[in-house]
Parts: sequence; structure tokens; C-alpha cells
Amino acid sequence: MPARHKVSQSEVQNAKQAVLKRLYGRAALPELVSLDDPLSAVYALLSQTVSSNEGNSALVLGPRGSGKSAIIDRCLDRLQAEHNTASSPKYHTVRLNGFVHTNDRLALRDIARQLLITQDLEHVLVGSFADAFTYILNLLRSDEKEVVPPVLFILDEFDLLAQHPKQSLLYTLFDIAQSQQTPIAVIGLTARIDVMDLLEKRVKSRFSHRQIYVRSVQTLDQFKCIAQLALHISTDDGVSANYADEFNQQVDELLASDAVAGYMEYLFDFGKDTRQLLQTLASSVLQLSVDLPHPQQSPTAACVEREMQSAKLQVLANVSVLELCLIIAMKSLVQVGSTKYNFEMVYDEYKTFMSRHMMAVAAGGAMKIYKKPVALKAFETLIELEIVRPFTTEGGAAFGRNDLLAGTAAGNRVPKEYRMVQLMLEPGQVMELAADRPDIPAVIRRWAQQ
Repeated sequence: MPARHKVSQSEVQNAKQAVLKRLYGRAALPELVSLDDPLSAVYALLSQTVSSNEGNSALVLGPRGSGKSAIIDRCLDRLQAEHNTASSPKYHTVRLNGFVHTNDRLALRDIARQLLITQDLEHVLVGSFADAFTYILNLLRSDEKEVVPPVLFILDEFDLLAQHPKQSLLYTLFDIAQSQQTPIAVIGLTARIDVMDLLEKRVKSRFSHRQIYVRSVQTLDQFKCIAQLALHISTDDGVSANYADEFNQQVDELLASDAVAGYMEYLFDFGKDTRQLLQTLASSVLQLSVDLPHPQQSPTAACVEREMQSAKLQVLANVSVLELCLIIAMKSLVQVGSTKYNFEMVYDEYKTFMSRHMMAVAAGGAMKIYKKPVALKAFETLIELEIVRPFTTEGGAAFGRNDLLAGTAAGNRVPKEYRMVQLMLEPGQVMELAADRPDIPAVIRRWAQQ
């Protein structure tokens, strides 16, 4: 829709940058939706450390995309505005990430870097981790009598940090926080609800066992509200009020369109991942220009269509009818309660159905019951496509794909026809796969829909 008011290049550029920063997580949303309770709990802990020199530790647990990092960022912004000044910071912040800091030595070096310590630490790193860490904290003092200023440690991907050998980093942080010798707060962020099981006994003994749970949005309206907050602009973004009103009206129309509304409902039902939603909506903002200063529905609809397509279903688009029947047979075994199955079980399910419906199948497509060697070859094709994968045993060991295809597996004498496997498709995906195949008999399609 053309702009009713003349829009300058600078306004379009300002709106584009402001919205993209929010969509990609580089800027905070104006407000957090349904996160008041965990926000208050995290802020209270950090504020006590900064204002009262208390040692605190806690874990923030929640699904990916639920707002854990947004809560931390909002709390740090509030503390920065209330306590810190550029000339004399009252506290320090250190952020570590399990993906980046894969061992304690890397973490220790980055802690020193973020605390602006320029002294060479090579002679310190040869000792124990606890001694080196204490040495770094003591360098924050301007003289021996001064108390070390509070330090806030934010540990992203906490579960990966818990997999470090001996867990020296976590033990040292929790021990200092508990002993109250140095005012530090340790906040771990993770999506694993069983993260406590990863901690060693000595680490658990130092941890406060305070856990703050972050829930995903509970309603579709809240999910849509997050998208509106990210896409809406205001005069604070460097645009005129008229342009902001037109832009926001077009955003509301975009979110109400059938393609985007259906996509939001799909994401809400399957995972409620707000980051995936916001990144998909970025396609409507990337093409903003003076000629088209408002989000357009066509690029967003095309992006939504690509996102809705399943990569697995694209791989299986041209599988043979026999391979499709084996997939449906595995789905039938899952529906009757079988969590694992082998080729013999799958072939027996396929043969039983085909024998029972042979007349209807023949009338619909002149099919026949394939012999076992032919069906085994089709089954191996599904293994090569990684649609069927080995079933993991209780001890954690599993046959690889090559082992399943080979006559025997190393250390195993079970014939390949009897090795347990699992189907990597949801029942709904099998139904969709069969519905998109006009070349299969109607009775096979009905079998998939059962």
C-alpha cells in the first residue's frame, strides 16, 4: 500500500533498523509478555547482590524461545540505570556461554577479559582453578582494605558448562556465592529441566537450589502480541507520527492475513518458539524502501510457505508406493504401542493389511503383495534416507546406519532383519505424506489416515 504521507529515506531506514534489531534479538521489546513473576524474582536476586553485597545463585529454566535471555537483559538494563555510572561502576557483569566456553581455561580467560583485567595470567593458570579465580577477583580491589565490588555471572547454556570435567567452574562460583566472602550472583540459564542431575554432589552442596521457571506464552493472543510489539514502531524510533500510524496499521493487517495467522497458530501448537516467528516475519521488513515503506504480505506469505514445508516430507516426495506402505506400517505399529520394531514386524504388518484388503487394493491400483527380499530393499532405502534410525539400547549404545545396512554389526550377531529401529516421522506427517500422493490407491490412503 502506498504511503498516504510522504516518507523520507531516513525514516524508512530508521524504521527498518529498529524493527530488525527487535526481530533478531539485538534490541529488547518494549515490554515482556506474561513474564512478570520470573522477571521480579530474577531482579530481586540481582538487586540484593548489587545493593546489599549478598551472594546469590539460581537457575532459570524454561523452553527455548520462552524469554529467559530477555528477562536477564531487562534486569541488567534496570540495574545499569539505577546503580552504574560510566565513571564509577558499582558492579561488574560477566556473561559466559556453554557453546563458546568449552573448558574452564577458556572461561577463566574470558572472565578476566570482561572484568577489564590486562595483567598477564599465564603464571596464575598453572595452579588450581579456584586459586586463579580468587586471584582475578582480588585484582578488582583498588587497595587491600577495599571490598571486591559485586560481580554478576550470567551462565547461558548452563547444561553445557555442567559437562566440563570436574565442574571446577561451577563449584568455584557456587562456593564463593555461598560463603559470602565476595558478593557475586550466579544465574544459570538452561532449557533442560533435568539439569540438576548433571551436577556433581559437591557442586549441589554449594548451590542454593533456587530454581525460577519461565513458561512459554499460554494463549495465541499473547503469541500475536509479541509479534506486534516487535513490528510496531513509534516516534522514538526516529519516524514521524503519521508514518508510524500507517506502518502499524499495515502490520496489523499483515498479522491478520490468512497465511501469517495460520503460521502463528501452527508455531503456537507445536512449540511456541517466539524467535522462529520473529525471524520469519523479518522478510516483510527487509524489503522496505521509499516506494514500499510498509510491510508487504506477498514476501511474508512466500517465506511462511517455505517454513511450513517439512524437509523430511520433501525428501520422501518421490518414494515408491512400497516404501510408503512400509512407512504406514511403522506408523500402525506405533499406534498400537510399539516403541521399537524391526523389519520382520513391519513386513508382517504390511502383509497382514494387504492380504485383508487385496480386493480393494487391486480395484484401486492393481497392486500386489511384494515378496520379502523386495520389501527389505525398500526398507534399506528408508534407512539410507535416515527416515528410519537405529533404536538406542538402555546402555546408550545403538547401531549406526551402516551397521543396519550391513549383514552383521561389529560386536553383534543379530541379522539385520531383526535389528530394532524407529521411524523419524510423526503420525501427522505420515498422513500428510499419503494425502499428497494421488498415485496411490484410496485404500492405502485410508490406511494412513487411521
